[in-house]
Amino acid sequence: MGSYYGKKFDKVARNLRKRAPVSVPVAIKTVPTLKGDCGAPLYGHCLATLTSRGKIESFEIAIVRGLPLDTAIDTLLHEWAHAVDQIENGSDCGHGPKWGAAYAKMWRLYTGED
Repeated sequence: MGSYYGKKFDKVARNLRKRAPVSVPVAIKTVPTLKGDCGAPLYGHCLATLTSRGKIESFEIAIVRGLPLDTAIDTLLHEWAHAVDQIENGSDCGHGPKWGAAYAKMWRLYTGED
C-alpha cells in the first residue's frame, strides 16, 4: 500500500533509500500535526532512536498530512538530510553548513543533477 501522498512521493522515498542510503533503518510516516519545542507547527521532523550506548539505531521521519505534494517532498528531502547529516557528521540537530550540504545533495538527487 502506498503512502498518504501517493506514487510520486513514494518514488522520491525509494530513490532516497537507493541513492542516499542511511546505514540504519529509516521509517517514513505521516501524522495529523507536529509541533516544535516552542509549540510552533512543523511540516516534519527526523527523530533518531539511540541505543543505551548512544549509538543511532534508527530514524523516524514524520511528515504532516495535508501539505501540498511539492511541500511534502521538500519536507522529506529536508528531513532525510538531517538523517544523513547525523550519520555522516555526528550532528544532533540544526541547520549548519554540513546539513546544508546534505540538503543540497538531496535536492540534486531529486532533480537528477547528481
